[in-house]
Amino acid sequence: MNAARNRPLIALLLLALVAGAFVAGYGYGQGRTVAGSDADSQGFALLRDVLHQIRATYIRRDVDTNALFHGAARGMLEALGDPYSRFMDPSGYKEFRESLSGVFSGVGILIELQNGGPVVVQPIPDTPAERAGMRPGDRILAVDGRKTDRMSLEEVVSRIRGPAGTKVTLTLSRAGRTFSLTLTRARIVNVTVREEGFLEEADRAQLRAAGAAYLRIVSFDEPTARDFAAALDAVLRSGARGLLLDLRTNGGGLLDAAVAIADRFVPAGESIVHTVDRDGRRRTERATGGPKVAIPVVLLVNEFTASASEIVTGALRDHEVARVVGVRTFGKGVIQRILSLPGGTGATLTSGRYLTPDGHDIHGKGIAPDVNAGARLEGRSDAEIRRIDAAQFAAALTVLKQQIAQRR
Repeated sequence: MNAARNRPLIALLLLALVAGAFVAGYGYGQGRTVAGSDADSQGFALLRDVLHQIRATYIRRDVDTNALFHGAARGMLEALGDPYSRFMDPSGYKEFRESLSGVFSGVGILIELQNGGPVVVQPIPDTPAERAGMRPGDRILAVDGRKTDRMSLEEVVSRIRGPAGTKVTLTLSRAGRTFSLTLTRARIVNVTVREEGFLEEADRAQLRAAGAAYLRIVSFDEPTARDFAAALDAVLRSGARGLLLDLRTNGGGLLDAAVAIADRFVPAGESIVHTVDRDGRRRTERATGGPKVAIPVVLLVNEFTASASEIVTGALRDHEVARVVGVRTFGKGVIQRILSLPGGTGATLTSGRYLTPDGHDIHGKGIAPDVNAGARLEGRSDAEIRRIDAAQFAAALTVLKQQIAQRR
């Protein structure tokens, strides 16, 4: 029997035991417990015996019970077969919450599981990862020599992060080539909204000539809605005649942040996104009556535009308040609930799916742009990526200039 292969099963059994012990002490009226079915009762009985045998028979006496329970929780969520549902131990959950705040210690990459392995969705600008040349689509094969093919996303992230000043070696795959990078961890402050200042001077000159402004949303974290509102208000005060909104390589984040940003563009009372739970119940987030952007808008997207950034893209496109330029987006149309669990642990659990305002389910499909420009980035060289980025920027600016001209 392959012990590694059966860890999720063993963990699942142990977690069910924990759940059984917990609910046995809490009834719901008339003395009923949450156990629910004979199958559950039999399972809990089996699991009590498993834990008893571990304690009575296992070769080591110093078994860490917390480690067993954490493994149980991790195994239960892994057994769902859903890459977006995952358990986080206390340190992992702490790091996750820190990343949502925009400040953490690591090398500065956002990663997701794709086809069973961790893939770089975005190297955060001005971080060790970006300076070392990491690119969207890089596959992380190993962390400090440990292969990642059997790691959970939480474990990969936990191994990459660490105190500022320490080093970590990542083994990467890009376009069939395998190589390693040794990076020094740093304190990362993820500026989630960027203005045109970080663009090349030639690009800034083109924007000025067109009377257009540029904003890029890097990710949808806790500060994003506030920072975007401040940046957008500055753009509108400047007298810009059009806005180029860049969502390329934005892997998403918080639903609330996406709704708040879309609310600045979508007409009052109109839908921004529909969320659908497992019973088919639909809830609609609608735009408020606050001030709206009245100048032409063009969205830039690519294959790493995902999740919350696809919510914004779908809302602005369906209501025809923006034209979309680039390549088809990632296609993550499910949403996760963040759970705070006992002992400082946490989890993300897929709790529903979302639809664009017109009712489109984009999961696994993505959003097709109105204007195709550039190409997919994965597997490209640095020079090719620069050419693709430049071609997409030029195409988006051309569309925006046409829209500005039509408003005159």
